[in-house]
Amino acid sequence: MHRLILYIFISIFSLGVYAQNDKATYKKFDKALKLIDTKYVEKVNTEELVTKAVQAMIKELDPHSKYLSPEELKKNKEQLNGSFAGVGIHYQILDDTLIVLNTIIGGPSYKAGIKAGDKILKIDGEDAVGENVNNKFFSKKLRGKKGSKLSLTVKRHSNSKIETVTFERGSIALNTLQVSYKIDNKTGFVRIKNFSRTTNYEFQLAMMQLQMEGMKNIIIDLRDNPGGLMMASIRLADDFIKDGKLIVYTQGANMKRTEYTSHSGGVMESGRLVVLMDDNSASAAEIFAGAIQDWDRGIIMGRRSFGKGLVGRNYTLPDASAIRLITGRYYTPSGRCIQKEYTKGDKLNYDKDILHRYESGELYSADSVHFADSLKYYTDGKRLVYGGGAIMPDIFIPLDTTYNIDFIKQLNKHGIITYFSGLYFDKHLEKLNKRYSNYATFSANFELDDKSYNDILAYALEKHELKPSKDNIDKSKHYIKYQIKAILARILFENGSYFKESNKEDRMVIEALKTINSKKDFKKNGIHD
Repeated sequence: MHRLILYIFISIFSLGVYAQNDKATYKKFDKALKLIDTKYVEKVNTEELVTKAVQAMIKELDPHSKYLSPEELKKNKEQLNGSFAGVGIHYQILDDTLIVLNTIIGGPSYKAGIKAGDKILKIDGEDAVGENVNNKFFSKKLRGKKGSKLSLTVKRHSNSKIETVTFERGSIALNTLQVSYKIDNKTGFVRIKNFSRTTNYEFQLAMMQLQMEGMKNIIIDLRDNPGGLMMASIRLADDFIKDGKLIVYTQGANMKRTEYTSHSGGVMESGRLVVLMDDNSASAAEIFAGAIQDWDRGIIMGRRSFGKGLVGRNYTLPDASAIRLITGRYYTPSGRCIQKEYTKGDKLNYDKDILHRYESGELYSADSVHFADSLKYYTDGKRLVYGGGAIMPDIFIPLDTTYNIDFIKQLNKHGIITYFSGLYFDKHLEKLNKRYSNYATFSANFELDDKSYNDILAYALEKHELKPSKDNIDKSKHYIKYQIKAILARILFENGSYFKESNKEDRMVIEALKTINSKKDFKKNGIHD
């Protein structure tokens, strides 16, 4: 019977476009709801029915409009604002127990004396160990209102003593720059994981430091960047593009054309620029890349981006939930709409697009990407680019298949490399701290020993019955060792140390570094340097 009620609501919301002056349409829904609430044979949960009806309505729209519960809305705001209220620890669940990997310097846990290697046994007196404990449990328990108190019962790594500390939650920054450093004597490297209200401030600080160190050129890594605040990406583009240039414009049926242009005084209006992208680079990341490409300001390298060219806005509902509604499309300076094709109400096939790219061979060959002649556009320097779905890079870098090995796939599927990294950290913490006082020393001297590598193989066999061939073992060895080294670097030192280490093996980064040091490559691609 409840399915019947839901069907009624879906039917109401699937009738077509709601004209603003069609009062009968709105009255129809109100009356249907009132009738079900007052006349139906059974008592119904009208709040739940309305929520399902709203969700059903939104499913008939584009793939990116969505319903946000109060909890989802809160999380979304935290990501966009770049902060949340919590305790400031990075942790890993190891054998059903939370082990502190490191604490944020100056954060609540740091000030309270929580240290790397400590294990949390209780939170506010409640047991925090056991098979039912997971990331969701810890996130719920450790986060809360700023200024609210909590107590942690911990087992100290240094002496195994059990102590309880009480302190207040504080504001924890969600930094969007994952790393910024000089990757060679004149090239900076910055990786941005998403765009929030703090991105531009973080970037300005990073640029000041890098330029003081003599940086002349820069690689911006936007791989796996899902987007975020449009204005943050516009301001980032403004730092690279000279005064008075169109960065992006937005337009929709109920949204007038709005243009966003650059201003003078950008921190990087000269110098070579390479932007890294892949099929997970979307939305705000594509706004930045599209502007850079259309003004011939830098080289876009990697694989075709995701193709999300829709402008979204959150509209709060009376019960503190919200609708994320698409209000327009954005267009690059040359007029390209980057949004890939979709059929309204068919999110399933839309979500399979990346799988289709994989199956068609697009991730391995640029020749597998086809654009219609009707979608031709031209950059400021008359270079041919295409609209109709994502940003196509100037230099294509195929997906690296060096370690496309069944054994590695199984290790990653079961999280064995991450697990073992935490295990190694727990077992050798004091020795690691004594031997490696900084990242540079660690990077130059640490190498996972063969005994530890064999322990991984034994664990994979014992716990997950993984029996790799000798060939698989030999081919996987280097990958496993450098991945564990990179993870340990992240745990022991600042978070960016993971990328400093992994970039040494990253094919796209290696190619980007070669390109940015080649004036010939920039001239060949018609790029200003």
